[in-house]
Amino acid sequence: MKTIFYILAICLTIVSCQKENTANSIVSEFENRILNSESWEYDVHYKMKYFSSDEDTLNYYSNCRLIKHKLDTIFGGSFWIKNDSIDRYYDLENIYIINHNSKKITKFFPKKGQDGVIRGNTVSGVLDSYFLKPNRLSKYLKDSTIVAKLNDTLIGKKNLNTIEFAFEDELPIEKQTKIFYFNDDNYLKDIIYSVKFQNEWQYNEWHFSNEKFNKVNDKVLKSEFDRLTKDYEIEDYKEPNPKEMEPLAIGLKAPKFKGLRFKEKDSITLQDHNGKYVILDFWYKDCFPCIKAIASLNELRTKYSAKDLVILGLNPFDNKEKNKEKLNDFIEINKMSYPTIFVDHKVTKEYKVRAYPTFYIIDTKGKIVYSKVGHSEKNEKEIDSLLKKWIK
Repeated sequence: MKTIFYILAICLTIVSCQKENTANSIVSEFENRILNSESWEYDVHYKMKYFSSDEDTLNYYSNCRLIKHKLDTIFGGSFWIKNDSIDRYYDLENIYIINHNSKKITKFFPKKGQDGVIRGNTVSGVLDSYFLKPNRLSKYLKDSTIVAKLNDTLIGKKNLNTIEFAFEDELPIEKQTKIFYFNDDNYLKDIIYSVKFQNEWQYNEWHFSNEKFNKVNDKVLKSEFDRLTKDYEIEDYKEPNPKEMEPLAIGLKAPKFKGLRFKEKDSITLQDHNGKYVILDFWYKDCFPCIKAIASLNELRTKYSAKDLVILGLNPFDNKEKNKEKLNDFIEINKMSYPTIFVDHKVTKEYKVRAYPTFYIIDTKGKIVYSKVGHSEKNEKEIDSLLKKWIK
């Protein structure tokens, strides 16, 4: 009997000494490692499928070296990103885009607002490893609006702990989830983000490998950059002329164009609507500001007679055969009450469309009386106010 009790006691001791993984313990260990590390180097395979795409929109392999600097208010630290023939280096003062094919380096000044070369594109994706901006996971856990689930899963031959965060819907954005995969040592190995928008899904994936902590410093990056500058030409980035970014000016004759109506499949021209006011909305399906503008254009379509006002949605992107079924669903979901017109990029060039949406109003004589880039409630009210004056 004593032997049985002795064995039972040993078993209970082993169970009680085992490390119990909870979402809090995994996140705590990961963030403590991050907080106690000055640098992190890793390889990352970054993939993204945008809403309308049926396959990966991006498939990006990079090597990233990040060095933490808490006082840096732009990115949270310096970094060097290698990808194919292009490197990107930030030394806390400037961003350098290094083209190894042309042996040219373009210098950007983020403190003057030139950080867009990194932010909001693929490069910002590969940087999003939760190193330069730690404590985000623990904030997720404390947020009562976010539901967290801990699971374990087998990927290949590796057993990983997963923490899934489900975020509140912010319609029309819904079903946002972010899943973090940690190995037995609580190193972050993968992140998968998914979100649904109008029956379409977007996925972002990060797959990390070859992680090294505290193996690189600013001196190493500076030395590498100095070596390159001996053979490479450096030039400052030149901001585009603001005038070149503006749409066509009021008072100009509106360029003629010919397009194809999406559903009716017949051709249409600007001249077909001589004697009427015409709103031209340059848009495409995956442009969120374009989508936000649809409701106000629908209201205008209801408010003003078709005898006086024509609204045309000029679309240069969604005319591929494989996209047309999705476009049809999109039009039905958003209840678009004005036609979509497929135009080629020659038309967008003639109308100086640099961003979407871009709006024009053409008067009864074919002249431009309004032009604006972007959508806002202020612009909605402005257009309605002008139409009230012009259309009696």
